[in-house]
Amino acid sequence: MSTVRLTYSADRADILDRLRLQHARADRSIVDSMQALLRRDLVLARRVCEADEEAKQVRYAIEEAVTTIIALQQPVAGDLRELMSIVPITLNLERISEHAEGIARNAIFLEDNPVAATEPDLWRMADVVREMLQSATRSFLKRDQRLARLTIDQDDEVDELYSDIHERLIRRLAAAEGNPEESDAITHVLWCSHNLERIGDRALNICERTIFQVTGRFERQHGIDNGTDL
Repeated sequence: MSTVRLTYSADRADILDRLRLQHARADRSIVDSMQALLRRDLVLARRVCEADEEAKQVRYAIEEAVTTIIALQQPVAGDLRELMSIVPITLNLERISEHAEGIARNAIFLEDNPVAATEPDLWRMADVVREMLQSATRSFLKRDQRLARLTIDQDDEVDELYSDIHERLIRRLAAAEGNPEESDAITHVLWCSHNLERIGDRALNICERTIFQVTGRFERQHGIDNGTDL
């Protein structure tokens, strides 16, 4: 193997290791934010919020490394598709950390209010989107198009859970009319479910990149545009 190819292989391996680390951090942020919400743990919630800035720095470092390897090594075909896909994937992982931060901020607002714990489907939803995120990232790292498509199918369960939670909370909002404190608390739980639904959409975006990497074709799913922050 030539020196150039050895250098490319080492640089690529380093980028993928950073991507694995970023995925692990995003996953941890989901777990911690949901635990903060369940246990009403404000210390843990603040820790999730503080970690969000670090997530941005990891993303920037990966993007810089990808730009450098493309400029210096000039990869083509599948290698180029892989590197081009890493940039939107690292953006989506950073956005997932932001969505987890959003849950943590809602936990801080709720403080000792136990209203979130009365919606157990929130934790089922969190489990499903974590499974989707893990499978989506694994599908990309292993270039596994079949796994990506199976992960996309899981989004139906997320949508169903989100719809059920939304309907119940809207009814509770109507029943809480005239009680501003209770209405505000229910609204913040609604935002938690919204953030979880968005995490599932981000996982779909990663699956899109797996399919593109393998086939060279971009198949749009029902995720979020990579430039969209909401």
